[in-house]
Amino acid sequence: MGTVPSVVVAPRAVDCPHFPLILDLMTTAHLKGKCTPAQHRWESLPPDAPRDEYFAALRDVLRESYLADPDNPYRMSGRGPEVGPERWEETRRCIAEAINRDGDFMDIGCANGLLLESLIQWAAHKGYAIRPHGIDFIPELIPYAQARHPGHEDSFEVANAFYWQPRRQYHYVRTNLEYVPKADWPEFIRRLLDLALAPGGRLIVCHYDEHPVDVATVLTDLGYTVAGQSSAPHVSLAWTDKPSTLR
Repeated sequence: MGTVPSVVVAPRAVDCPHFPLILDLMTTAHLKGKCTPAQHRWESLPPDAPRDEYFAALRDVLRESYLADPDNPYRMSGRGPEVGPERWEETRRCIAEAINRDGDFMDIGCANGLLLESLIQWAAHKGYAIRPHGIDFIPELIPYAQARHPGHEDSFEVANAFYWQPRRQYHYVRTNLEYVPKADWPEFIRRLLDLALAPGGRLIVCHYDEHPVDVATVLTDLGYTVAGQSSAPHVSLAWTDKPSTLR
């Protein structure tokens, strides 16, 4: 590793996430001396950057990374250019552990829809059927998700996860903490539970990072009861259930 991590990480605030794909690309870029403007902007973002500046920098660097190779579905889902189906399953199948019944599944940050497609298959292996829904704040990704889920095209839309106003509620909502600044984690989780999750539904919270936080601890510290948790390389996740409406 040498001095590469310090070159990449030093300008970044400790509270800002290092998405594995972006970190890999920026490490390579620094070694080649070809860091792109979007990568430099994200890397240099100060810890107190305004929320919308955070979102703009994140959208630009993810758009550049995800759309760099449209023929690679794993890269379009946020993994590195060398990742294949085995590594994909190793780092994403853990999310299926949270599925415990049939239902509508909203994937926040759905990218090209590959995760939803995989979860449908993994849930089926457990005897459950989930219906795909997704939002992403990169408009160019939504057509790929729609094409991957024929018959469910209307279930995908362009939206920023923090500002999203759901038109309905879902049995499952999956999201990542790093989609919003750390200071917004409490409000982000509360809004999803209140607005997007159906009574009795399950909120699945993930953190993808070189050194992911313990999501179960985050939820517990915010006052939520953790119904389950799991992990994989560069992945931490936990889930909490919304109480059912009293009859």
